[in-house]
Amino acid sequence: LNPIVQCLKYIQNTLVKDQALVQLVESKYGSVENSIKAILHDFFRRAFDGSGADNFFEAGSCIDGRLTSAWNWCQELPEKDYY
Repeated sequence: LNPIVQCLKYIQNTLVKDQALVQLVESKYGSVENSIKAILHDFFRRAFDGSGADNFFEAGSCIDGRLTSAWNWCQELPEKDYY
């Protein structure tokens, strides 16, 4: 979870102090708050979807599959629009 925590802390504490970055984020997401919501929405939709399990049956309640899903989500960050 550290990558998402660090990202959100950066947005809330550092990015908002740089007007050029704020304008860039607002042009893409409408507001800084909307950018945070977009990241969280993607995280909670994808990070625990069970995609880390070997098959659908193991993905349902297997904590290992869920943790692997979170790891996979972190590995896909460079491909995200908000990266």
